[in-house]
Amino acid sequence: MNSEHNIRLTSAEIAQLWTGYMNNSMSKCELMYFKEKTQDEEIRNVISFAISISEKMLQNIKGIYIKENHPIPVAFSENEDVNINAPALYSDTFF
Repeated sequence: MNSEHNIRLTSAEIAQLWTGYMNNSMSKCELMYFKEKTQDEEIRNVISFAISISEKMLQNIKGIYIKENHPIPVAFSENEDVNINAPALYSDTFF
């Protein structure tokens, strides 16, 4: 028996997706700043990996929103919400 079910997301599920989307977009902005300011190449590699995880999560959540025909949230942006050219605020140990 082959049947297709189209069960809509609940409000709690939409809220969790929104939270994940916003958290990952914010993390990506922070990590872009950290990557720009760190002097240690090993730390930079770890930060780059973390950025790729955030980007993958953003794409996954965006895909769910598109599939559900739900508006995509306005996320944090590297262009508008962080200045990667600002002076370093932290040491490489913090990064």
